[in-house]
Amino acid sequence: MLTLKLKVVSVATLLCMTWVSPVASLEDPTRPPTVDVKRTTVMSTVSKRTRWTLSSTLVSSGRRTAVINDQVVSKGDRINGATVVSIQPSTVRLRNRGREVTLIMLKKKIKSLSRVMKPGQRK
Repeated sequence: MLTLKLKVVSVATLLCMTWVSPVASLEDPTRPPTVDVKRTTVMSTVSKRTRWTLSSTLVSSGRRTAVINDQVVSKGDRINGATVVSIQPSTVRLRNRGREVTLIMLKKKIKSLSRVMKPGQRK
């Protein structure tokens, strides 16, 4: 009787092990996809180019500054190998390797404050 129980437990263990095996080979759905070698090569080539991103400008009678690549710069400052030539309200001109590059800040729709209407007041 004891050997029969031992055989049943052994068979049950083997069945459980074979059932767990396919489950272990399933992929985790939350795991990020594997890296594509071709795409990595293209991205590294693109990232070697010098890029500037104009975030904002401040133009007043006393000073002119701009935020490029998260750095505050003024006329004459250098950013990623380029020199700031001029700062205007929505553009910044840079000189890089003898060429001039103009950064343009894209206009975003800015919501204006709405008028508060008093009861009985017409528009």
